[in-house]
Amino acid sequence: MATTVNVNSMPQVDVDVNDLPPVDVDVTNLPDFSITAIGPMGPMTLNGIPSSYNVAIDSLPDLNLRIKEIPQVRAHVPANFRLGLSILGMELAALHLCGEAQVITEPYQPNPCERCGPSRLVYEPREAIGAVLHLKDAK
Repeated sequence: MATTVNVNSMPQVDVDVNDLPPVDVDVTNLPDFSITAIGPMGPMTLNGIPSSYNVAIDSLPDLNLRIKEIPQVRAHVPANFRLGLSILGMELAALHLCGEAQVITEPYQPNPCERCGPSRLVYEPREAIGAVLHLKDAK
């Protein structure tokens, strides 16, 4: 014969602990504890640890980069250019240009030393210098 018990509600139980009995533990009279010997240990191996690791990136996310505005810059870069012609290490002719190059991303307004036009002094020689080349007839 089976009996079915149905519990519809449980009474609420409140427990207040106001006073606990004191607990006295005396740790001053503990026996000495020391390790006198360690028994033999078998051979130790590090199995399962790989000797090399490989790190790979399978895919990268899409990256969109947009430059909204190029900053206004006037950068002065020292320049030293040499263009030459040499044969077997012997220099026959060379053009050597040195000075300053500029990278300008701002609206160009020439500095006083960059102005071109009629306000510059032009060298005009007073006398024309000429040369005559005479060729000898090879007979």
